[in-house]
Amino acid sequence: MAEQRLKKVESGSSRGPVLKVVSDSKSWIRSTSAILIFLIAIGFFGKIVVSALVVQRQTKIDRITQTISELDAVNRSLLFEITKLESTERIYKIALADTSEEIGGIQGLGMVTADHTEFLQPLSSSNFSTWHDQVIASESGE
Repeated sequence: MAEQRLKKVESGSSRGPVLKVVSDSKSWIRSTSAILIFLIAIGFFGKIVVSALVVQRQTKIDRITQTISELDAVNRSLLFEITKLESTERIYKIALADTSEEIGGIQGLGMVTADHTEFLQPLSSSNFSTWHDQVIASESGE
């Protein structure tokens, strides 16, 4: 009978070891560490993405600033050219030049300077009394 008991015990043990759920005090530390490492990795990746976006935007800003500087220089040179073209001295030269002359690509106007300049005096209120609504000139040339 002792042999039978031994066999029964052996046959009972052949089922395999009894498994129990054991709480491991270090498992929550591992989980927390894994999550923390994952979050840090996401943070670094996010920082890299944000840095790339900042560099991209700064490149666009630099390009726009360069364009503005170039356009400002062109604007200044055009304003200088306008100032030269509007100068009183140049206008007098063109106006007084003979029609056969060409000054700066513009044909002279052949104007002459007046010998005497007479300025008109404004009418006073006393001159209005003799006016009497007379027609000075008509459009038809009468």
